[in-house]
Amino acid sequence: MEKTALSMALCAIAAFGFSDGALASESGPWLVRAGASIVDPQHDNGTLDLGRAVEGLPATDISVDNATSFTFTVSYFFNENLAVELLAAYPFDHDFTLTDVNIDGHVDHLPPTLSLQWHMPFGDRWKPYVGAGINWTMFSNAHVDAPVNVSLDDSVGLALQTGIDIALTDKWLLNFDVRYIHITSDAQVNGVKVGTVDINPMVYGVNVGYRF
Repeated sequence: MEKTALSMALCAIAAFGFSDGALASESGPWLVRAGASIVDPQHDNGTLDLGRAVEGLPATDISVDNATSFTFTVSYFFNENLAVELLAAYPFDHDFTLTDVNIDGHVDHLPPTLSLQWHMPFGDRWKPYVGAGINWTMFSNAHVDAPVNVSLDDSVGLALQTGIDIALTDKWLLNFDVRYIHITSDAQVNGVKVGTVDINPMVYGVNVGYRF
């Protein structure tokens, strides 16, 4: 499912980009940004029925903490307004708590996100934009402080964003970016599904970019 969704998005954007109307920006079609992002999950992250997997354990709410990591993007501008962007990152490491049984754990995730953006330059310096696309979140290294095996399934969902590029020179820029990403994952304990974790974070980024 994940590969199919990403392949469809790539094909659609490639078709748009190679249409007759797609023109490279006069200031260079490529833009790379690098910086740091904070993933801030929604407040209510769901309830897990641990008794499905381990007899005697109750249902429990799960609370997922914030995480910060290095992120970078690569964008290609078809013209001065329309661009496609790929977001990548060093793995985010989230702590979480199974609150009703007082068990802590952590999980890593990678959030590659492909977005189509509309840029709205205001003069030579201020360049706000909006975007929408698809996110594929891959979870790994999930574990809890208890003798059970825990895993989270990958998630594919909608990603929305808004941001602004502030030109520092004709090549360098400062970037502020805000995203909403729909991330939900089926949680398994000892191979048995015990519920769904709703992360659905806001993501706040600060970056330095270079246009070429």
